[in-house]
Amino acid sequence: MTEAWAAVRSAIDAEDAAAVAALVAGLGRDGRHEVARELPGRLPVVVVRPWRWLVAMRVAGCGAIGGAAAVASWLCRRELRVWGGEEIAPFLLAISSRPPEWRADLALRLARRVREPGANAELALGLLRATGAEPPAHDPLVHAWFASVLDAPAGRMAAALRADPLLDAMLPRLFEAGGVLPARPGAPEALVSLTLDGRVPRATLLDGCLSRFLRRGSAAELRFFAGLHELLAPAADEVAARRRAYLALLPSAPGPVADLALRHLRRLGALPPGEAREAVDALLHRAEGRLISAGLGRLDRLAAQDADVLDAFATGLSVALGAGAGETRHRAARLVVRHAARFTPAGAEPVLEAARLMPGDEGAEAVAALTGTPLPQAGPPESEPPESEPPESEPFVPLPLRGAPAPERWAPPTLAAGWLGRARLAELDWRGAERWLDAFVRLAATDRAGLKGALAMPGLAREPGVPPPDGALPEARFAEVHRALAADALPPYLLATPTHADGRLDPGELVSRLEGYERGGVEALPVDLRQALLRLPREAPGDVAERAARLEGPAGRAVAGRLAGTDRPAEPCVTVRWEGHATGPRVSVTGLPFEPAGQGCDALLGVMPAHREAVAGRLVGDLAAMPSPDDLRALAAADGPAGDAVALILAHHLCAGARGGAVAPMLWLAASGDLPGEAVGRQLAALFRHGAGHSPSGAMAALRSAARQGAHLMVWEAVAALLGAALPGPGERATGTHTRLVAFAAEAAGWADARGAIPAVARLAAGQRVTGLVRECRRLHALLTA
Repeated sequence: MTEAWAAVRSAIDAEDAAAVAALVAGLGRDGRHEVARELPGRLPVVVVRPWRWLVAMRVAGCGAIGGAAAVASWLCRRELRVWGGEEIAPFLLAISSRPPEWRADLALRLARRVREPGANAELALGLLRATGAEPPAHDPLVHAWFASVLDAPAGRMAAALRADPLLDAMLPRLFEAGGVLPARPGAPEALVSLTLDGRVPRATLLDGCLSRFLRRGSAAELRFFAGLHELLAPAADEVAARRRAYLALLPSAPGPVADLALRHLRRLGALPPGEAREAVDALLHRAEGRLISAGLGRLDRLAAQDADVLDAFATGLSVALGAGAGETRHRAARLVVRHAARFTPAGAEPVLEAARLMPGDEGAEAVAALTGTPLPQAGPPESEPPESEPPESEPFVPLPLRGAPAPERWAPPTLAAGWLGRARLAELDWRGAERWLDAFVRLAATDRAGLKGALAMPGLAREPGVPPPDGALPEARFAEVHRALAADALPPYLLATPTHADGRLDPGELVSRLEGYERGGVEALPVDLRQALLRLPREAPGDVAERAARLEGPAGRAVAGRLAGTDRPAEPCVTVRWEGHATGPRVSVTGLPFEPAGQGCDALLGVMPAHREAVAGRLVGDLAAMPSPDDLRALAAADGPAGDAVALILAHHLCAGARGGAVAPMLWLAASGDLPGEAVGRQLAALFRHGAGHSPSGAMAALRSAARQGAHLMVWEAVAALLGAALPGPGERATGTHTRLVAFAAEAAGWADARGAIPAVARLAAGQRVTGLVRECRRLHALLTA
């Protein structure tokens, strides 16, 4: 081993990225080649390495590997993946001896390889800012740039944008990038504030929003830009100057965007005749009842002002006569009756055909007006319509359910006193803190002198004798170790150190640790034992429980009782209440074994990985700040019962559609038998009632995807509960969404071969007035009671 590699390797193992950067920056050509040759052999294979160790490895490769392309490949290796939080200074120092052109080339290559926000995205953006290179046109890079700006506090987003050297290059691309932008409250306001001092012209944002609308996209993709557009509050002259763009949105933009365009066009008053006809035709061809109704109103006014024939609108009127909403169909039929004389025989043909196809006798009056003779009554009376048959479809063949991936094993302890001295506890995540405490206790038993030389003890946690706050479990463990050290009662190792990266503790390993304690006459630390018990899974192999039963000490008996199921504490109580809360549900969690202090999902599961419902309850708050899809995946992969809190988070993300991040967690929960299907249905119904962008169509798409991947029985359980909570009661107004939900429920019932009437469906199926909802309820009820 050469001196250069030995020094760099030592700095990597000490997890000191700054020292690694200084070393590789000062190496000559031969030294860099030696380090570059040795680095791949140090890559982790199975175990999870600490975050700071991975950063040090990334910095070493950045400074030692020769070509910019090879450095970019090194930084993008799966084994070196980190999730952000890197300081860019060590990377800049590591490459400081490289030519400016090389540094710019690295920035561009790394930028083109960005796929999502994360460490490589942050590094690419930092290098672009430092080198002044022109950012490449790359949608994920744009998303990552915007996400990096949103990391600033809400009140400082505008200042962060204003000071960003990438603003001029990236802002126009914000309106060209596809996909759903990362956003948070305050982001649109920050962009608008840039127009107040002229840093960004209003026209840039307004034209950018319209151009993004015209490029099409889903409602979710355009939601941010719609909010930004409305926050800009364009004046009438600004709308008039862009009248053609707003008109172009009416035919095929998503419903909320078309609503927006129509609302601003109305502010202009009467449009020129050609544009007025264009607007009417576009609106009549929409699928949304409210937009068709708006088109019918405009057509009625046009017909009153203009004596020309209405043949040009015959196709649009045909669409309106077949609309899903009954009120829209009735309004279209009344308009046809009023203006029947304004159609030529050829123009009346498509309208007449559509009127004859209307349900029941809804189109009879329109047919009579167009033909001059009433349409004879045909078929059974309205109160007894023929039941519709379900549409033919491909056979439903679900895939086998797949469970959650197995958690990675915990990395071996880093028994380097120097690392303990350099680590800043306040900056470590829970895994880093666990590794620090584990290494400290082990070194205190094996290398007390080296440990004393590397550490200043008062900085450990608390002064001896000062108790931690009630329930502050992670901090209490540090204080307990401090007190045990002062009393010379520190064990040779801790019981609660996890065996898996998600915080779980293997029961067999815990029993082995306790066996070692009893052989050495070591007494367990109470808080450490408490944490160990929290990290145990719900079930343990029988042979492990038998080994635990042979333990004789108090700690051994406590673990044996837990593994045998005879000494299990009461479950935390989680309640979710929606009544009367405008911002969303109120969630309360009582009976927790400790009091969390602002921890996120990952940290909470690290303390109590077998209590996912309690963790979910602590995470849920305002619907505008729900746990992320990554949090949902972690909860689904955790252990313990799942109830309304987990169901609410799952339902929230189901509404984002099949690609919203909820399908895989739903499959994992279904595979483990822990999916709270009824609770998911109830929470979906509550979210739909609340609104706030929760899409029934998105939820149905996600549930359909989950069903096809093996969760069809659980999907039906959720859908049945959803219908019971979401269908309109007596005196309540039915909508097209209710009809689509019942139609989807009929699909789900067929997949699950479900039986058993649902009272809400049966009540609607017995209705006398025949509507689309009643027909779908009759079809579903017949299927469930066959």
